[in-house]
Amino acid sequence: MDVGEISSNALKYSLSNFKKVLILGILTITSFLIIPGFLVLGYLFKILKESLNGFDNLPEFNEWSKMFIDGLKVFFVILVYSIIPAALIGVGMRNSILPLINTQGTGPLIQSTLSFGILSGLTIIGILLGILVSFVIAVALANMACQNKLDAAFRFGEIFKRIGKIGWVDYIIWYIVMILVAIIVYSISSTLILIFIGIILVPLIITPYFAMFYARSAALIYTSTESEVWQRHPHIKH
Repeated sequence: MDVGEISSNALKYSLSNFKKVLILGILTITSFLIIPGFLVLGYLFKILKESLNGFDNLPEFNEWSKMFIDGLKVFFVILVYSIIPAALIGVGMRNSILPLINTQGTGPLIQSTLSFGILSGLTIIGILLGILVSFVIAVALANMACQNKLDAAFRFGEIFKRIGKIGWVDYIIWYIVMILVAIIVYSISSTLILIFIGIILVPLIITPYFAMFYARSAALIYTSTESEVWQRHPHIKH
C-alpha cells in the first residue's frame, strides 16, 4: 500500500460515520474540562488499535473507563517525548533578550553575545529534537497499540526497525504528506475561525476529522508492508 492509497483510505474511513465525528467533536470542544480531553486521546488510540487489527469501521464510543486510561497513557507518551524539546526551546526563547541587557563595555557585550549564541543553540537543538519527535511519535504510539504495552512506545530499537521495514523513503513521504495536510487544515481553520460559525465548526468537525484521519493513516503506514496489508485489510486492492 503506497502513501496515496493510505491517504485515500484514511479520508474515506474518517467520513464513514459522521455521527461519530460529531461525538468526538463534542468531546474536543469540552476538552477544557480535562476528562473529555483524555477521552479524545483514548478514542484516537482505539482507532489506531482497531485499524492495526484489521477493522475498517470507526470504533464505537463505549468502554469509557478504558478509553480514559488509554488517553492517559497516550498523554504520558506525548509528554515524555515532548518535554525535553519543549524545555530547550522554552529556555532558549525566554532568555533570548540577554544580549540586550548589560551591553555597556566590551566585557559585558562579549558575555551577552556568548549567552545569546548558547541560548540560540539550545533553541535550535530543541527544534531539531521536536522534529525528530514528530517524526517517530506515530510509529511509537502504533507500536504501543500493537503490543498493548506502554513501554513499547519507548523501545527505540523496535521503532526504528519498523520504520526500516516500512521503508525510510516511504515513511518520509508519508510524514511530509501528513505535514502538508496539517498545513491545509490549519489554513482552512484559521480562515473559518474569523467567521463566528468557524469557532464552532473547527473543533466540532474539522479538528476531530483530521485527528481520525491521522490515527487511521498512522496505523496503515505501520502495517504498510504488502503481506501485513493483505493479512489485516484483505479487501484493499493494490
